[in-house]
Amino acid sequence: MSTAETYTQQANPAFEAELAARTAPRDAAFFLPHLRPGMRLLDVGCGPGSITLGLAEAVSPGEVVGVDIQAAQVEQARLRAAAYGMTNVQFQAASIYALPFPDRCFDAAFANGVVMHLAEPVPALAELHRVLRPGGIAGVRDPDFGASLYAPTTPLFERLLAVRAQVRRHNGGDPFRARHYRRLLLEAGFIRAEAGASVEAAGCAAKTGRHAAFLKAMLQGFAPTLRAQGWLDQAAIDAMAAEIDAWALRPDAFYATTWCEALGWLSEH
Repeated sequence: MSTAETYTQQANPAFEAELAARTAPRDAAFFLPHLRPGMRLLDVGCGPGSITLGLAEAVSPGEVVGVDIQAAQVEQARLRAAAYGMTNVQFQAASIYALPFPDRCFDAAFANGVVMHLAEPVPALAELHRVLRPGGIAGVRDPDFGASLYAPTTPLFERLLAVRAQVRRHNGGDPFRARHYRRLLLEAGFIRAEAGASVEAAGCAAKTGRHAAFLKAMLQGFAPTLRAQGWLDQAAIDAMAAEIDAWALRPDAFYATTWCEALGWLSEH
């Protein structure tokens, strides 16, 4: 399949450190109630495996397979699983567009922070549908940039938020796609789809500092694109990073964003 998309956070250690802080209880809370011991589960875009291990606990003794397009992240996930002594999970490099698995071989599939980056979401979701057994379930989750709140802001901080969406679109993704996941699952062939949302927020020094670290890591990944396209020079990028730090230190800083979550089911037959 021909796609025109780029993942700008690839080989970005600062951003990868933020990914490693994700957990299944927090990032897959909407999905966990639908899992049961003995299931075989696929985690697409598993990154360093921090969510995957929680999913493996939920379906144990069932097997979990985590896949990611970045071989380095797959290796990190393997090391993490070994450190925790998890034996019912394995990892391999693969693309969501061409999963290296036969039809109908998983009971559940999960994709967190993946579909918003894709140029062709319906074929990708159809690939999840293909590898699921009858009665299987898929869960997808992403933030929607149209439901992000920051206060207080400055013109430079607003510019940061604008270029965040600009880069995502330039790279083939859609920062406002998550609100449509129920429809997209149905278009991909799922017989039924349900959607919900959760809110991530920061309103104390520790949490705004943590979110500032995430924003700066994201900006670091975007920087080459911003410079190459002539949208910002390095001085402006450095000024944005300083603005993020200043925002985090404000006693009235607040952040909230909505993560859209959707479930899709296959027919029992």
